[in-house]
Amino acid sequence: MIRVQFTRAVASPTLSARPGQVLDLPDAQAQQRIDAGHAVAVGQPKPRLRDRLPGRRKPEPKQTTAPQHDALDGKALEKLTVDQLKEYADDRDISLPEGGRKADLIAAIVAAQSDGE
Repeated sequence: MIRVQFTRAVASPTLSARPGQVLDLPDAQAQQRIDAGHAVAVGQPKPRLRDRLPGRRKPEPKQTTAPQHDALDGKALEKLTVDQLKEYADDRDISLPEGGRKADLIAAIVAAQSDGE
């Protein structure tokens, strides 16, 4: 059983409810009413209209770690942060200069990749 609160009036041979009324419904029936937009599960936020419209997708989350490509060119490496460059190098056993600046790290990675090919 799922507890739902109706957002609009519903009248059928098996169910009658008015807006704001809270009822306990069997799982399948409750999910059907929620999907139709007639009700929301109690204790859960009402879904936004744009999320319920067909064909709408939530945007993909931005990638926060270094891309998992085997080899990146200099332009792709430029987009990474220093921490991401260090993680990228660690994953590929590339030694980096101590205290090097971003340009030094990129140069070391590119040199190691060209030696390994």
